[in-house]
Amino acid sequence: MTELELTITVLAAGGDGVARDAAGRVTFVPRTAPGDRVRARLVRETASFARGELVELVAASPARVDPPCPAFAAGCGGCQWLHVARAEQLAAKQAIVAGALRKLPGLAIEPIADPCPPLGWRRRARFHVQRGRLGLYAASSHRVIALARCPQLAPALDAVLARVIAAAPPEGELALVLGHRGDIAIGAQRAWPGAAALVGGGVVGVVAGGVVHGEPVVELEPGLRAGPLDFAQASAAGNAALVARVASALGPGPGRALELHAGAGNFTRALRAAGWDVTPSDAVAHDLPGLEAGTASDVLARLPGPFDAIVLDPPRTGAAEATDGIARHAPRAIVYISCDPATLGRDAGRLVAAGYRAERAWPIDVMPQTAHVEVVLRLTRTS
Repeated sequence: MTELELTITVLAAGGDGVARDAAGRVTFVPRTAPGDRVRARLVRETASFARGELVELVAASPARVDPPCPAFAAGCGGCQWLHVARAEQLAAKQAIVAGALRKLPGLAIEPIADPCPPLGWRRRARFHVQRGRLGLYAASSHRVIALARCPQLAPALDAVLARVIAAAPPEGELALVLGHRGDIAIGAQRAWPGAAALVGGGVVGVVAGGVVHGEPVVELEPGLRAGPLDFAQASAAGNAALVARVASALGPGPGRALELHAGAGNFTRALRAAGWDVTPSDAVAHDLPGLEAGTASDVLARLPGPFDAIVLDPPRTGAAEATDGIARHAPRAIVYISCDPATLGRDAGRLVAAGYRAERAWPIDVMPQTAHVEVVLRLTRTS
């Protein structure tokens, strides 16, 4: 295989460092930092780009730090940027958002918010158990890197991890979630003989292979309940900043709002508290008053409106199927929450073409040491 000496210039959205070879071809190299001089072995080549693996760090960048976790050196893929200085991570995410939204005319992008501690912020985590080893997948593989602890976990979750490992968890996925009162719930996909013994000492419940021990649901935040296998923002501080930003971007009520992809009602409750009459849809929290069942496009086609605002927080793939329906309803404001700046740029471009102006975007780093970034975007109707 071809080996090259390269200088890394930036970090890409997926987490890899980016360099250009002598011919100007873009080359992606994971586990690198801007300013690193590296020797890389090419593992994939096309006419327009190449992918390499790090062979040797020839000269380290000032942006490189010592990762505080032995599993990272072993190849754990849970943190793409544990070797990158915090300021450099934030600058990279700011640049990624700016690049993805560059085609939206007149858009103001605020400086990225950094509400979380650099480590110990995870209140929710999923692990894999493979051949008796509990851990996370190695980068770009399904090989499990065994973990005895994880510096990303909130201290209470990290403390219980040893108990979980000692209880010989079953093969497959295993999840932990920490409530705001300090209670912990554990979930596993398969039957687990040692599950019942884990209840106590902060663990309020375990569900394994459909068998329930204790009460495996915690109150993540006041009024927001979740089990270990449910989706929720991984950081309490990050989620609080995200919810506050969405409420601020929409502004106070009164008014009628449609919320697409409402999930567990993470934003619904805050918007109602701000005076909005919110109709949530596509939610997993069936106790939300006024819930409308169905996909975003179904709900948009079925509901008569009018809505003063539409709020949406779609999955990473975006909301391409819903943009026409949103435009037909013609709300005066749209607040779009996205974990993928590229799909946000695509969908916002369609809304701009349909008569909206992208006013302001707020990037938020809710997951330090990773390439993940959340963006809140406000659009308003131009006529």
